[in-house]
Amino acid sequence: MRIGVDSGGTFTDIVIADADGVRLKKVASTPDDPARAIFEALRDMNAVEVIHGTTVATNALLERKHARAGFVSHEGLLDLLDLGRQNRPLLHALEPVAPKPLIETGDRFGLSVRRGAGGESVTDIDLAELSNLRRWVIENKLEAIAVGLLHSTEAREDEKLVLKLLEDLQLPILLSHEVAAEPREWERFSTTTAAAVLAPVMQGYLNKLAEQLSPAVLRVMDSSGSARPWAALVEEPVKTVLSGPAGGVVAAQQSGDGSPAITFDMGGTSTDVSLVGGDSHRFRKRSTLIDGIPIAIPMIDIHTVGAGGGSIAWLDAGGALRVGPESSGADPGPAAYGRGGEKATVTDAHVVLGRLPEEAILGEKTRIDAEAAKVAVMRLARLLDWSLEQAALGIIEVSNHEMERALRRVSQERGQDPGDTTLVCFGGAGGLHAVELARACGIPQVRIPAGAGCFSAWGLLQSPWCEQAEEVLLKNLPQRWDADLEQIANRLEAQAQSRMPGVSLDEMQVERFLRARHRGQSHDLEINPGENPVEVFRESYENQFGYRMPEREIEGVALRVAVTCSQTASTSSLKEKSVAPQQTRVYLNSNSGFQNIPLIGQGSIEAGRQVEGPVLIEGWTTFSWVPEGATVKADSAGDLWIEVDRR
Repeated sequence: MRIGVDSGGTFTDIVIADADGVRLKKVASTPDDPARAIFEALRDMNAVEVIHGTTVATNALLERKHARAGFVSHEGLLDLLDLGRQNRPLLHALEPVAPKPLIETGDRFGLSVRRGAGGESVTDIDLAELSNLRRWVIENKLEAIAVGLLHSTEAREDEKLVLKLLEDLQLPILLSHEVAAEPREWERFSTTTAAAVLAPVMQGYLNKLAEQLSPAVLRVMDSSGSARPWAALVEEPVKTVLSGPAGGVVAAQQSGDGSPAITFDMGGTSTDVSLVGGDSHRFRKRSTLIDGIPIAIPMIDIHTVGAGGGSIAWLDAGGALRVGPESSGADPGPAAYGRGGEKATVTDAHVVLGRLPEEAILGEKTRIDAEAAKVAVMRLARLLDWSLEQAALGIIEVSNHEMERALRRVSQERGQDPGDTTLVCFGGAGGLHAVELARACGIPQVRIPAGAGCFSAWGLLQSPWCEQAEEVLLKNLPQRWDADLEQIANRLEAQAQSRMPGVSLDEMQVERFLRARHRGQSHDLEINPGENPVEVFRESYENQFGYRMPEREIEGVALRVAVTCSQTASTSSLKEKSVAPQQTRVYLNSNSGFQNIPLIGQGSIEAGRQVEGPVLIEGWTTFSWVPEGATVKADSAGDLWIEVDRR
């Protein structure tokens, strides 16, 4: 028995695969203690392996509910965490608010040590200062320490000396050159501070989880789509900041045919979109911002917006209807959950329109309270002087616009024509929006996998184990791959392989990635270097920006090696829900009003049979809305394929 657990904001999704096939569970999350929902759902199950996608690290950063850590750097440089860069993300904001650093000013300690470019020593480290540092850490009762010194990616001795002085205090000590192979100091230091404040949080959470799930082996998804041993991510907690949504992207990538596709994962609190297929570099990125804090680690390129089934509808100061990013979460949840929620949400709007039938059961226990949903939406309708159905349609339309922008951001804004892609839709709420979004973006086809509401958890079971090692270069690249680069790559490969005990060399696939830039530029591109790294970089640069600069030298920024052991593909399959054909009342639009339309089970559609919209399709974990003009077929695996007309 292998189990995938995707812990989300509203529901915790679980996929159980064993000799009897695949089973799904969808239980209410417990935000105060995410592990509690997992333990309750897996009680009395004898799994050999549990793979977990978690939002614990992300939530800790967003909600600032993290450990108290100290930051050790240079005298005169401690304010760098506040200063950041001169970029203004909101150009027209009259009173912009700067991101608040994760470590407060009073928890920072300055050393007089200095090194110049290339790691050349300028001022040696003062042992008396180190003695004061040790006393300062003890007196302030800090829970973790982040160490960030200039040029430490080129000369690591000083950061290691600080570690040696403090390691007997049994605190997590995070060194910037180990956390992020990033020469730019603000990004490297900020990533290290995030790792430090998360270390005690993730250590406590994962220790508890591993103990309770024993003797099952616990692996945890990281932000790059690798299911790694949990103890490794206790040492590298910052690499779990995108653990939650990564599973679905991996599942979409592995179950696709390699052609470009856009993943659309709409859950209870947010929507995550990503571009997969085609060139693999298109869905990878080097850094992200979490609440304004840069996190510089390799990760899947996922764009998130605050629009989910639990997103709350509200009126702004100008009286315009808005949806999200505030969510009703798991407790109390939408009004339709009958747990005391009073604010109108996207889920409540679907209930009013009949797209979520009153008889539906969400998760395993949540029954629809249609009257509570109508009361919540009606409260908003009166403020707008609209009818109940108009307000519900308005909520859906506004949330669709927010998600449409996200889909365009990962496609058109990156040079990918949406008309050449498939929209792979999953998450508990996605099937109710997918066709309308595909029409708006010009996407011709929608795929809704079997068990779509738990697709991210299914992806966890398909995810490979990948270990990576990276090193900063900061030197001109030779025209051809040379012995020096080969030596560095071999050393990094050995480092990554050493973290994979029990895996034979025959099971490992090795990939090399090189970050490079024109000398004098501040931003870089990551390439597969091959034998001619300079020419590969110039071609990649021209493809992305439309021109070459042949007179400029090419500087290598960092070399990364990834060693991957692929997960054996599961032969188990899920049989989707069969429902006897019946009629249900759905509000189609302001002209047609409520109409009786077919309600059929996703597992009731025979492979190859074509069904015309409008139709509502019920699966084990989600409903799919196919409006008029669209047609739907099912394949042998139970996936739905919807052809979208561009009306």
